[in-house]
Amino acid sequence: MKTIYVFILVCLLFTTVKPQYVERITTMNDYGYNGLNPSNLTVFNNKLYFFGTDDQQYVDKLMFTADGSAAGITVVRQIDSVKQYPSLRHLTILNNLLIFDNHYQLWKSDGTTSGTSAIATIAISGTNYVVLNNKVYFAGDITNHNPVVDQLWQTDGTISGTTLVKTINTTGAANISNMFVYGGKIYFNANDGVNGQQLWISDGTESGTKLLEIIYPTSGTSTSYFVSYKGKVYFSASDAASSSQIWVTDGTSTGTLKITNINASNLGLNPAGFTLFNSKLFFIGIDTIAYEQLWSTDGTTEGTIPIKTDHTPRPGLAGFMTGLMAVHNNKLYMSGYDSVSKTNQLWVSDGTTEGTNKVTNSPKGFTPTRLYSFQNKLILTGWDTVSNYVELFASDGTAAGTVCPTPPDKGDSPFYLWEAWVPFNNALYFKAAYGYFADYQLCRYTETKPSGIVTNNESPKAFVLYQNYPNPFNPTTAINYSLAKDGNVKLTVYDAIGCKVATIINENKAAGSYSVQFNGSNLASGIYLYRLESGNYSAVKKFILLK
Repeated sequence: MKTIYVFILVCLLFTTVKPQYVERITTMNDYGYNGLNPSNLTVFNNKLYFFGTDDQQYVDKLMFTADGSAAGITVVRQIDSVKQYPSLRHLTILNNLLIFDNHYQLWKSDGTTSGTSAIATIAISGTNYVVLNNKVYFAGDITNHNPVVDQLWQTDGTISGTTLVKTINTTGAANISNMFVYGGKIYFNANDGVNGQQLWISDGTESGTKLLEIIYPTSGTSTSYFVSYKGKVYFSASDAASSSQIWVTDGTSTGTLKITNINASNLGLNPAGFTLFNSKLFFIGIDTIAYEQLWSTDGTTEGTIPIKTDHTPRPGLAGFMTGLMAVHNNKLYMSGYDSVSKTNQLWVSDGTTEGTNKVTNSPKGFTPTRLYSFQNKLILTGWDTVSNYVELFASDGTAAGTVCPTPPDKGDSPFYLWEAWVPFNNALYFKAAYGYFADYQLCRYTETKPSGIVTNNESPKAFVLYQNYPNPFNPTTAINYSLAKDGNVKLTVYDAIGCKVATIINENKAAGSYSVQFNGSNLASGIYLYRLESGNYSAVKKFILLK
């Protein structure tokens, strides 16, 4: 036992567990109708701008936070005077302006109240805005029909500079969608009233806005998943001969070609989610027996091949079934089906079949989503075996290094992620609800101590934690602390790699001295961390558990 103790003590002295923080920044309209409901998070002029509401009337407002904290939030302007919640959309940066709309008006803002004003009264469709040659392009309707009878419009942020580019459909709505800018041109899907939905192109002028290619003459097509690659634009589209396949265009009709003809007699290849990695495009596609697999393409017919497949019979959609992919530290990460455990896990690939391997092996399935590379971590959501809910995870690309930082709730509660991720001021911001699905607030993840957390050493009068000795602990050792003011106290225990293994909450404690005890009988001997929290104050200590 003495030898084990010395070994663990050495580990305690030389092992550093880097803390990671997840915070709920705001509590505006909490447990009300959708809370603050921040949307369209956008970094502009070194501030984080978004739409949200801080009143019980649920009227959307343009806001920003200068430092990323709730205390730094400023309301720029309330756009509507009556309940229109949520109404504001399409927050887009145009040089030194923000351009947006509230469905029936186009607005601009320089970030100040006086510099925020309506540009034009015009109904605007839900399709995305794009920026080209110092102008914002959008699908609008000056006649304010409902539904919108949209055509292609542009604005430079002025009243006189907000003009119709072209009436694409003289008999109805153009149904513009999926606008994508590359090489000084806008590529998009539109209907001219004669040929159905087809591929269009525009240089921002009336004469330069034209039908590029009739891909599906009889019923129209949906061009989507545009991506620039090797000096051209690749996309997904359907035709009469082979359903959905990979197409490419150089901006000319003769240079718009179909690349693949896979699974033509069934659903087609149905490519989606193109991700550039190792000089190739990786995507999810359907193989000849209608299973969704991981594919890659070098832009040629013969160079489009499956990388990882799974043909295990199971109900519903089948295959390897990857979703959103992310490149992190020169590797490709994704969700994928594991036929051994019959669950979805986190996978990593070097771009080859033999180099595509499983990272996690969560017994209930990890089912990772929302993958995003931030600083030295892969940020994602996945199933947490401790809380039995979906939580935010940070990963170094290994199973042991895929950890769940403490969620900012009052216990083990559901996590509802809505809009993510936006890096700002060395942190990653997102819109989410913890515990109550309609209480959406501004949240953030960071690997450094954020301003909202004060440790025991920095504020000893607010929260005092007494280290217990002797260390190591046994499974029933009590943790003693002194609370300077009334509040709830939460104890969270983590293992050496940062995974949460226990949570205890003491509610409505008055100021005074207390003890809190957790049962460690189900834990293995080793190094752990415990964290006590009350309000905005917390204290973290390491301890050794020997049984």
